[in-house]
Amino acid sequence: MIKLLSILSCVQFALCGNVVEVLQQQNLTTLISLVQKAGLVDALLGGEFTVFAPTNQAFERLPATTLSYLSSNTQALADVLKYHVVSGTVMKSAASNELQVTSLAGSKIRFNIYPFNGMAVTVDGAKVRTFDLMTSNGVVHVIDSVMIPPAGDIVTQLNDNFDFTTLVSKVTQAGLASALQGNNLTVFAPTNAAFAKLSASTLQKLENDPNMLREVLLYHVVPHTVYSAGLFNKERLRTLDSNGDPIQVTITGGKVYLDLYSQVTEADVTATNGAIHVIDHVIVPDRYYLNLVVG
Repeated sequence: MIKLLSILSCVQFALCGNVVEVLQQQNLTTLISLVQKAGLVDALLGGEFTVFAPTNQAFERLPATTLSYLSSNTQALADVLKYHVVSGTVMKSAASNELQVTSLAGSKIRFNIYPFNGMAVTVDGAKVRTFDLMTSNGVVHVIDSVMIPPAGDIVTQLNDNFDFTTLVSKVTQAGLASALQGNNLTVFAPTNAAFAKLSASTLQKLENDPNMLREVLLYHVVPHTVYSAGLFNKERLRTLDSNGDPIQVTITGGKVYLDLYSQVTEADVTATNGAIHVIDHVIVPDRYYLNLVVG
């Protein structure tokens, strides 16, 4: 029935070819050339698919080393491209916040919808620019970023990155590793350098008070997935600490700050259970600030 509706839509608007032809109509030349290089053209014509299609500019924004690696490794390239394809037809009307759909690469792609940002829709943080380009064998949605399959859940990715050894040790000490493996989470992750900015007395207080350590760490966790496309100036994000204390978001000069002093230095790291944003200062709930940082 869905395929019949897709064909009828193509007839009605006289626009559709197959998936590859619609990509050509949209002038997505970089994506087409990479699909050809990976030997995936026939695969895209052999079924009914939803394609999340990055623009040429999206590929240009990839680090040069990443693009060079993908261009020289056809298996890795094929895996990344398959991550942009879902079997069957997923229309905009079917998308809901935190919906996950399984890609041809096997990993799941997460939808997020942000009503306060003009109903912006993202897939793994990539903003959907054009929806529902019907084809004779599915649908194409144009996105503004290239999606990279996640390397694991939040805990796995923090464990695998030497910049977060202090955070990981504190999470382990507080017994929070399992909490960070729940679904639909956002973690604002302070680097080792961020923890090093805390005074020795502050660190000692955290060491001596397990409950306060736990509360401070949970203040860095939001119980839903939010990518940078969903953040807005003066937003207050409720956290997982026991009071649900909100983080204040400030966006100025194209930069994002939390509680005015901690800057997001790397945004939108996709994990299988949510998103990670790297920050340069440890943030502290107001109720602990005077005692922990000033006192």
